[in-house]
Amino acid sequence: MFTLSIIVFIIMLIASVLHFYWALGGKYGLMSAGPNLENGKDFVPSSWLIFIVASLLFGLAILPLQLVAPMEQFKGYVHYVGYCVSLVLVVRAIGDFKYVGFFKKVYNSNFATLDTKYFSPLILFLGVSYGLLSGAST
Repeated sequence: MFTLSIIVFIIMLIASVLHFYWALGGKYGLMSAGPNLENGKDFVPSSWLIFIVASLLFGLAILPLQLVAPMEQFKGYVHYVGYCVSLVLVVRAIGDFKYVGFFKKVYNSNFATLDTKYFSPLILFLGVSYGLLSGAST
């Protein structure tokens, strides 16, 4: 389980750093990171929203390490946080049945292709991993 926690930590840390890069004004890959809406416009959130997501992803990078070796004050409930994160990620992988996830209906963008090939499978892997790590920490 320690190896799995390190893999999840690295993936989430990379995602966090990428989002911080975008929040600070970086453009590389940004247009492929969100879906195209029905009106033909790209979904591009504000820098503040991207910064909040980056911060949350950084916290989620620390979580698998806490699930394997929790600090004393977190021992009683850290696995509940892990289960909640697991549930949210699995639901995201399944999708909203329109723009994101395995069951999306809109396939006419670069994001949709990347989501089908990479994002949704990776998010499903992370969701299952958080669930496994949470089960091992109880």
